[in-house]
Amino acid sequence: MANPFVYTEKGTTVRIDTAPEAITFAASEERLERQGGDAFAADPDGLVLSRDWQLSVGGHEVPVYAAPVTSGGPASFASLSYVGEPGEITLVARSARPVLSACVRPLSLGLEAEVKEQEILIPISGPCKLIVETNEGLERPLFVTVHAEERDVPDASDPKVIYYGPGLHKVSKLELSKGQTLYIAGGAVLQAFVPEDEVPVVESDWAKKKVYQDFIVADGAEDIRIIGRGIIDLSRLDWHARKAMLIQGSEGVHIEGLTIVGTSHWTIHLSQSKDCAIEDITLIGYRENSDGIDIVNCQKVSVSDCLIRTGDDAVAVKAMAAPPVLGGRDITVRRCTVWNDKVRCLGIAGETRTDIHDVVFEDCDIVHSVATWTEELGSLCITVGDSGTISGIRFENIRIEDERQYAMVCLIFKDRWSIDSEPGHIRDIVFRNVHIPQGVPSLFHGSDSDHRVEDVRIEGLFADGKAVSRIEEANFRLNDFVSRINLSGK
Repeated sequence: MANPFVYTEKGTTVRIDTAPEAITFAASEERLERQGGDAFAADPDGLVLSRDWQLSVGGHEVPVYAAPVTSGGPASFASLSYVGEPGEITLVARSARPVLSACVRPLSLGLEAEVKEQEILIPISGPCKLIVETNEGLERPLFVTVHAEERDVPDASDPKVIYYGPGLHKVSKLELSKGQTLYIAGGAVLQAFVPEDEVPVVESDWAKKKVYQDFIVADGAEDIRIIGRGIIDLSRLDWHARKAMLIQGSEGVHIEGLTIVGTSHWTIHLSQSKDCAIEDITLIGYRENSDGIDIVNCQKVSVSDCLIRTGDDAVAVKAMAAPPVLGGRDITVRRCTVWNDKVRCLGIAGETRTDIHDVVFEDCDIVHSVATWTEELGSLCITVGDSGTISGIRFENIRIEDERQYAMVCLIFKDRWSIDSEPGHIRDIVFRNVHIPQGVPSLFHGSDSDHRVEDVRIEGLFADGKAVSRIEEANFRLNDFVSRINLSGK
């Protein structure tokens, strides 16, 4: 069990957690490169170290791991933490390949990288989440999470605490009850598996896969915490075997600080829960249905300061249960950075059987959104596939750096996931201070004359930094069932 390394320079102290000795390099780098192109298969190696990148602070090495991603992979990722007050430090990222140029995203961080041969010097002054790209390409990026100081670390001897210290831990599943804390320390890796004798909860789902109990479950629990600086690795599970987390019918839930990779199904699933906070999470997934954070029939939920790259929706609010179950309300997503390879980035997604209202997405960055395979894809999406009314939704201070399909979507439609025969409604929607690349369209489509997209206000739309003041110039794609859409320069 390795202790973290603490390094201090000019009054600023950081903590570097050591990688478990059992985590090594991929058996075949060529296979690892190809793995992300398979939307279903498990990764036979599980979590491995990166051969693409090294990262250091003050000459001290930070462990860098590698994970498959949908295209241009693998991606590499690393993390470290401040100890005490944040201060100025310089991250030194060294690429295994020649570096002609480097870009640090999101661009809103304003970080200027200095390139010295194969090294990239990145000065930072506080906690942040950043992505390093080289040579104007998307291949083999480096994701870096710099945490604030870790506080309120629980006592390992507390009977209410499930504690995993540094090292590799092979774990089948975990259940949390009232008042419990699951703590995964920095330097700890929990590798999920399914025992040979475990009985599936579903013998064959729609994808003809066996589904087992989810990895971390809280059902009807109160006052639980799932925290730490460690890693959860689900990459060796079969497709759909387990979700990373299911929080069902629970209240007072705090999820913070972890990195979750290789999920075989949804990553964090909140269902019919309230008073939940998710913060400072890093998620990297490549498989189909590897949604990042799904907030389903919930109220009073906040998501903040997360870094997400997924093989499906990144952060989605849904209402999968029919009335009288609450659809969703009082939900806020702030300061998140998203790279989406396959579906949508932020918004209300598809399953909308009950009304959803009072949801805010603000101060977020979309660094890449590259999927183009169907209509309902894009950065900021409200897609209504069932009979619920979606209203009072606000997207504000959103920066979209790269979008290949639609910047904004308000769409009433039917797809394979729709259950209700009656279409829903979209009304009272605000997009405020949204920055997009020049030429990227947006889609606003109602279903029919009784099920319309209506009362949409776009208050400040900027294409490559230039204000767009008229709908005729905005590249909006509208059908006949859109009413009262207004674009202003506010």
